[in-house]
Amino acid sequence: MIKKTVTHLLLSALVTIATGAVATGARAQSSPPMKLAVFDIELDDFTAGGPIAGESTEETARLQRMTALARELLAQSGLFEIVDGSAATDQRVKDHWLRKCNGCDAEIARTLGADLSFVCFFRKVSVMEQYLELRIRDARTGELAHISQTDLRGETDQSWTRALKFLMRYHLVGPELARRNHPLQP
Repeated sequence: MIKKTVTHLLLSALVTIATGAVATGARAQSSPPMKLAVFDIELDDFTAGGPIAGESTEETARLQRMTALARELLAQSGLFEIVDGSAATDQRVKDHWLRKCNGCDAEIARTLGADLSFVCFFRKVSVMEQYLELRIRDARTGELAHISQTDLRGETDQSWTRALKFLMRYHLVGPELARRNHPLQP
């Protein structure tokens, strides 16, 4: 129920920010894309020794690949103009601490000239049990516009890629494109 409510908030925010073409039922490409500050994907490691050991070089490289993939998928959707969140000078961005800053990403996104902020992180409980969560906030108000998550098994490029693509396609981009193409449906 909460996921549906949050998705509806995202859709409302997208309707509020988008102009013209949505009302006429035109395709998403004719609507101006919203500026989305995409911050680097983070790792929230809850394994026994993870917080002490820190990110491995393999995990850091995987996070960089996932960030590039997220930016690519979001840009290809036609819904967003991507603003590179890593360009921010805020220390919380450099420390990869946005998942824990209680919405500070909205203010940082606003300083970058973005309409929305995108924070995504993998939560690692063990090598076999992990979760992926993504959050989008309205940069003007700081309100959560979208939140979705999924679980995944295995710490591999394939499992992380599948989880990221799943959330993007079925919980974020797909529903918004469908709504824009058929604006009269609830």
